[in-house]
This record gives sequence, structure tokens and C-alpha cells, in this order.
Amino acid sequence: MNDIIVKNLFEYWTVVGSLNQSLRQSPYFKYNPISNSDWPKRVFELENSTEALDAVIELLPTANFPARITTSGLHNIQQDERFVFNFGLQNMAMSLDAQLPFEEIPEIHQVVETEEILAYAHVATVAFKYYFNADVFANVLHQSAQVKAFVYVEEGEILGCGTLFIDSDKVAGLHTIGTLPAGRNKGIGRKITERLLTQAKSEGCSIAVLNASVMGEPIYAKLGFETYGELQTFSVKE
Repeated sequence: MNDIIVKNLFEYWTVVGSLNQSLRQSPYFKYNPISNSDWPKRVFELENSTEALDAVIELLPTANFPARITTSGLHNIQQDERFVFNFGLQNMAMSLDAQLPFEEIPEIHQVVETEEILAYAHVATVAFKYYFNADVFANVLHQSAQVKAFVYVEEGEILGCGTLFIDSDKVAGLHTIGTLPAGRNKGIGRKITERLLTQAKSEGCSIAVLNASVMGEPIYAKLGFETYGELQTFSVKE
């Protein structure tokens, strides 16, 4: 299951990079050297070899080469002194075979208009503390049927966001679920998650996956998600 979860995320990053014409591939890994966005500016699908890590070091001076490398499971990068661990996320999944007991929430609707995309990008930037470029995201939403974005609106203000990505294996990935500070402690993240799960089930998906922070893990566990592994992000030691 852990491989299924990681594949969904990496396929999503591949789609985003391809549609923005930023995806690059070396013999050892893929990377998105996007110049105007922190998302999804990562090295990923990294081969587990010393040669692959040497290649990262060699390409590091290249313009816009990603500063962060994301892997999962046991990997040589964990013991390589040239790299430092930044943070981890929990790889989680749940079955959608059972009936979902979630009610429809009128405050949540699918992103269509440009203003909503801009607001979504703002929420994501604030929630995750990295620059989430609206134009990069718009290119994906306008060109890919695999990706659907949703926002939570309260009294005319967009307070929360979340994205559904259905990969080539029909696995539903839940991504960038976040809220503005004004929307926290109101259950908005949970409501968005429920909406994404409902959408995934309606589109015929039987498995939903996501990558959760340590703080988010117990919240998703209450919804039925189980943890199967950890996603780890590293950078080159300065």
C-alpha cells in the first residue's frame, strides 16, 4: 500500500510538471525546476544508489534546480552525510468500498473561476508556508481531467482548500488540504476531506490516499485512514 500512496503523489507532480513544461528527467530521478513557484519544485522518484545522489550534487548549481529531495522507505540518502533531513509526512490510505456517511456541505464547491484559483493559491501559500503559484495550478486545472480543486467559502471569503487527483490506477489522492488562520479550529479541513472522499467515490475510486503531518495524522485516522509508511524530504547540507 505504501508504494501505491507514493506513486499517486509522484504521478501528480509529474502531471503538474508536464502540463507546465517544467518536468525534467535524468537517468536517476525526475525533477521540476519551476522558476516561479515552490510547488511542486522537488526531486522525486530518486533511484536508491550512490550514483543518483552524486547526480543530484552535480546538478545542484543548475538554474532553478530544486533544493529539496523527496523519497520514501529505506534509501541511501538517509546515511549520506551530504544531505540533511528536513521533515517527514505520514503515508495514509483508506478504502472507499463502504458507504460514506458524509453530508453535503453547501459551503464547499469546485474551483472554476480565475478568482477562485487565485484565492486557492493564497490559502495554500499561507497554510503550507511556501509559494503556491496560481498560474502553475491553473495550467493543471484547465488541462487535466484528473485534477479537481475545491474551496470552502464562508460569508464570501475562501477559508480552505483541497485537491483531488485521480491517478492512472484510479487511486484518489487528496492533496493540499489547508485553511487560513481565520478558518482554523472550525473543522473546515475535515469537511474538505469528506468532500474530496465523496467526489472520489462518485468517480469510481475504491482507495483514497494522502500524506499527513504528524499533527494531521490522528485527524485523518478518525475518518478511517491508516498509516503505511513515511514520506521523507531532504536537502543538500550547506
